[in-house]
Amino acid sequence: MQGRVTASTLRDRYPEDGYTAFHAPRYVSLLELLDEYVASGTTVLDVGRSRLTEIIHHRYDIPVDALGFVGDEPSPEGRNWWFDLNQALHHHQWRTDLPRYDVIVMAEVLEHLRTPPGHVLAFLRTLLKPGGILIIQTPNAVALHKRVEMLMGRNPFELLREQENDPGHFREYTKRELCDMLTDVGYRIDRWYAAGYLDYRFVHHEAGHDQAAARSRIGAVLNAVYRAAPPSLRPGQTVVARAPTTG
Repeated sequence: MQGRVTASTLRDRYPEDGYTAFHAPRYVSLLELLDEYVASGTTVLDVGRSRLTEIIHHRYDIPVDALGFVGDEPSPEGRNWWFDLNQALHHHQWRTDLPRYDVIVMAEVLEHLRTPPGHVLAFLRTLLKPGGILIIQTPNAVALHKRVEMLMGRNPFELLREQENDPGHFREYTKRELCDMLTDVGYRIDRWYAAGYLDYRFVHHEAGHDQAAARSRIGAVLNAVYRAAPPSLRPGQTVVARAPTTG
């Protein structure tokens, strides 16, 4: 395992990646959590292959498999498995030929699915070893800035996108909704926490230099607000759910 990872080191590692700049504190938060569950020999599946798959692989120097839209084939991090989670609604289409894992990471994926999450979470449970861990990161549907926008008469949620490969957020969830969905399909909640782990200085990373500078100042203020906000108002939430120890 490498030494401590910081948001700055991740930005330096991927200097042209604006998404990583915005999400770097979230990645750090997740790695600190994974430090408790991942060791040499731990089997890990990342739902939705992304930069995070690579980061986890390098952090722990272990294979990290990925589940998503890439065909069954080796990857630089481990192995890709194809499955469209939206098809989890149809239980007869669930894959039964995949390995079982100690840890599954599902970070910033749930909100992009059009299928009722209970079916997806139940399918993922079949990929966990007894007592295995599912870690979910997803936006908080009732974060402070969304409440403010609603009070101002603006819908805080984006319109559905036309791109099939980038559908945006179909549905975001509250703490109660997320935890209830997990327990309804047999998980035990080990912990839940909310965090201001998005760096709003980089939220408009595609903007021009002058616009980016102005927005980064606004983002710094928003970061400070979220650091002081109570958990129920913070923009991100993480839940650690454990599969049953038998079955």
